[in-house]
Order: sequence, then C-alpha cells, then structure tokens
Amino acid sequence: MAKLIFRVSADNANEKVSVERMWVLVRERTSDGYLGVLDNEPAGIAENDELWLAPSFPFPAKHVINIEGRDANTAALALEVPHMR
Repeated sequence: MAKLIFRVSADNANEKVSVERMWVLVRERTSDGYLGVLDNEPAGIAENDELWLAPSFPFPAKHVINIEGRDANTAALALEVPHMR
C-alpha cells in the first residue's frame, strides 16, 4: 500500500485545487514507477471516471508519502481484478 497526495482541479469557484491523501494498492512495478488502484473513497473530491472507473493508474515513487507493508491480505488483493463501479 502506498499513500499518495492527489491534487485535483476543483469545480468549486472558491477552490482552485482540492488536495486529498489516499491509499493506493500497488499492483505492479513498472520501469517508471508503479501501477495501483485507489483503495479508499476521497472525501473532498467528487466521484469521477478518472479515479473511480480506472482499473489502474501509473504513479512515480516521488509521489509516495507513506507506505504500509505487504501482508497476505494486500498480496491477495493485488492479484484480483479491480472492481469497476
């Protein structure tokens, strides 16, 4: 598990950017970083196809702000097909 900071353009005129810290299940290591799937639902970002419907998304190591070690549960989750909402 990797915790990333997401900076998302906000639709709200009072906010230009919404910032959210979220856990991502790392599914694969790539030459440029990692592929992962969102493991929690953001509180401050409206549901959208880019975060909620993507089966996985790439991210570089420089965006990781925390890690949680692998255990049997996360290893099994990483092998599953991501849920499509």
